[in-house]
Amino acid sequence: MTKYMVILPLTLSMLCNSDVSFADGYKYKPKAYTKQQLKHQGVTPNPKYTTCRLKKRIKSQITGKQACIYQGGNKTYELMIESWCPKQYKCIYKPNSDEPNIDKVMESLRSVGK
Repeated sequence: MTKYMVILPLTLSMLCNSDVSFADGYKYKPKAYTKQQLKHQGVTPNPKYTTCRLKKRIKSQITGKQACIYQGGNKTYELMIESWCPKQYKCIYKPNSDEPNIDKVMESLRSVGK
């Protein structure tokens, strides 16, 4: 073995391991997390749901749509304006919320119909 056999691989390895990048100026940009990833990380809280059941139904004469008020657990109230009201559905749990005012809802439906 000669001293050239030891020096040659060492020199080649220094030439191959250069700090120059051949990426043509490309820089990595991380993507934003998805909603599901944010939930798993605990950044976005999972909403609590409760079963809301139909409490009142009032039909508008002008538009033909119905104002449906639903009540869930711990006085959770929801309002939907639809052409058909289901008897129950899953709504977001909001304890001690105020019951929607039917008169204001009917006024808004009348104003839409004009």
